[in-house]
Amino acid sequence: MSLLLALASVFFDVEYTSILFVIYMLFLFLYHYKATEKFNVVLLIYLITMLIAEVLFLYDFEKYINVLSFSQLVGQMCFFWLIRPILKVNFKNYSTHNLIELVVGFIGISYIVGYLLYLIFPLIPDLTLFLPSVIVFFIMVIICIGIPFFNKHPDNIMLWGIGGGLLGEMSCGFIYEYMSDHGAYLVMAHLFGAFIKIIFTMYLIRIKNIKATENEYN
Repeated sequence: MSLLLALASVFFDVEYTSILFVIYMLFLFLYHYKATEKFNVVLLIYLITMLIAEVLFLYDFEKYINVLSFSQLVGQMCFFWLIRPILKVNFKNYSTHNLIELVVGFIGISYIVGYLLYLIFPLIPDLTLFLPSVIVFFIMVIICIGIPFFNKHPDNIMLWGIGGGLLGEMSCGFIYEYMSDHGAYLVMAHLFGAFIKIIFTMYLIRIKNIKATENEYN
């Protein structure tokens, strides 16, 4: 389904592929509902706002940038709300031998995001909501990369996948929009986006167990 969604976005106009985004969103939500037997309204809002942002990006990024950025911000706030059970960090459980890895990772992420934004910021037509959404995006990536260093529960490794996927989706999306119109970048952006949602949905299904057993791994 993820590959079909990515390929369809290249070969067909967005008017014909939007329905695939909706089906994909509903599939993930129903998968979470079946696994948890809970109707998670915040997850639904997250999926809908991300759907809006992705579809508007395909329609016309520059024309709908404020609506897109607002949808992104709402989705990001939902993301933080959904992972709030594991956001509490116990520094006593942090091993100082990981400090080098954490610093190197932070510098690497900062360089990738910073350089890409340096290239595209002059091309952005309106930074009113785009800039806040980028700042929150950066915080999301840092949290996803950093939490597994402090909370060593094995399932938290999925957060690295989410953080890497966020960077990959953003990079490929803006490269396609402003630097190269090669369809491969669009396919990769959608594959990263689909990967993020799959891993995030799976993580949310496990998050209650992660919180309950995290002390066994610290």
